Amino acid sequence: MKKKLIALAALLLITASFAIAAPKYNWKLASVLPDSHPVHQALVFFADELARKSNGDIKVTLFPAGQLGQEADYIQAIKIGSLEFSKVSSGPLGQYAPTLQVVSLPLIWRDLDHQHKVLQGQVGKRLMNDLDKAGFKGLVFMDAGFRSITAKKPIYTPADLKGLKIRVMQSKPLIDTINALGATAVPMGQSEVYSALQTNVIDGWENNEPTVLSFNMQEVAKYFSYTRHSSIPDILIMNKKLFDGLPKNIQTMIEETAFEAMQKHNQLWGEMIDKTVAELKAKGMIFNEVKDITEFQKACAGVWKEFEPIVGKDLIDAIVNTK
Repeated sequence: MKKKLIALAALLLITASFAIAAPKYNWKLASVLPDSHPVHQALVFFADELARKSNGDIKVTLFPAGQLGQEADYIQAIKIGSLEFSKVSSGPLGQYAPTLQVVSLPLIWRDLDHQHKVLQGQVGKRLMNDLDKAGFKGLVFMDAGFRSITAKKPIYTPADLKGLKIRVMQSKPLIDTINALGATAVPMGQSEVYSALQTNVIDGWENNEPTVLSFNMQEVAKYFSYTRHSSIPDILIMNKKLFDGLPKNIQTMIEETAFEAMQKHNQLWGEMIDKTVAELKAKGMIFNEVKDITEFQKACAGVWKEFEPIVGKDLIDAIVNTK
């Protein structure tokens, strides 16, 4: 009898330990970027910190490298609630919150410090509120660097882009920017770009240095031309209905941890650029500056005018006038 009681007690102890170990919240977080990318490393930090702070009540499982599809798929999944979190570019989200397209306007950012001041200030709060009204919980903006042209020939002036097919993500300001520069913008999912370059479906694409390296694009387009025509920040988003239904302490924990992850990411990003460029050069990539950036600014001036009625001239002015 005594042995049976001991066995029963042991069984109850094991069962209790499993019950304690089981997370109360089990969520998914998707990204198109591979696990070598600084964004992914920040997302790992986000998941680990939520688990630690909640004493295991929160488990966030990461799905990097496009395992759950493309960013358009993630946005839809977040919207309907089949996915809890995602890191997406703010570009495609402009379809849902039109004012968010202001961050994608060509050459609107002087540098990343300028972008940080704007997006961590009143303009950033307004944009997140607009995203909230569109049915998404925006947690933080995250650096995505400056986008430049990677192609099979160097680009020095807008004239060099004439006749080229350049891949872009699904973002109206970005599409219009590339078209204004004289190329033909080709919207395409990230996972398709390598083969499209390899088979000459496109002549180039535009993105930042770490993303070029992460996807080994130097193998199929070896010229990186610093047009710096755009800097479109990423956003960590969450299903709004889920967030609104959580206890206040969990909401605060998520927001604070997202901010910490953003800080970590932005630090990693800054540290990674020089190292990435050196590695790309070692792999045969050739870098060049454009001859005169004012030529690109003039070519893109019409894009700002086009979007004034959509995003508001006051919002554009608020960004430009932030010192």
